Amino acid sequence: MNGYTKKIPILILIANEKIRNYVLGLCKRNNFHPLIGADLEELIKRFKTRHSGIVMIDYEVVKSYGARIYSRINVACPGCNVILLCDQDHRDLIKEAVEHGVYACILAPYEEWEVLTMIRNIVAKKKLRGRKKVNKDKTL
Repeated sequence: MNGYTKKIPILILIANEKIRNYVLGLCKRNNFHPLIGADLEELIKRFKTRHSGIVMIDYEVVKSYGARIYSRINVACPGCNVILLCDQDHRDLIKEAVEHGVYACILAPYEEWEVLTMIRNIVAKKKLRGRKKVNKDKTL
C-alpha cells in the first residue's frame, strides 16, 4: 500500500500548531508523507490539477474560512476526501461538515488508530477504484 500512497497526496491544513505537529509526526512514523499547507489558496493550487487526495483540516481552519472551505476544496479536487479534526468545544461544526460531504470527523484527542484508519480506508478505496478503472480500460 505504501507505493500507492505516494500517488494519493495528503495535505495538512491545520492551524493549531500542536495538532498539526501531532498529525504530521503520526503520518511520517507510518510512512505517509503529507504536505503542509500554509493557507487555503496554497491548498487549492496544489490540488487544482489532481483528481484525488486527502485533505486534513482542523476546526480553527474552518472557523477562519467558514463553510465555503468545503466547496473550494471540492471544486479544486472533486475526488479529494476531507477529514475534519474537531475538539469538543466546536462539535457544532461537525453537522455542517457532514452536510458538505466531509469524509470523516475525528473528535479530540485524535487517537492514533482513528487517524490512521481513516487515511488507510481512503487509500484502500482509491486503490480499488484505480484497479477497477484499469481493468475496465483493458476490456474496452
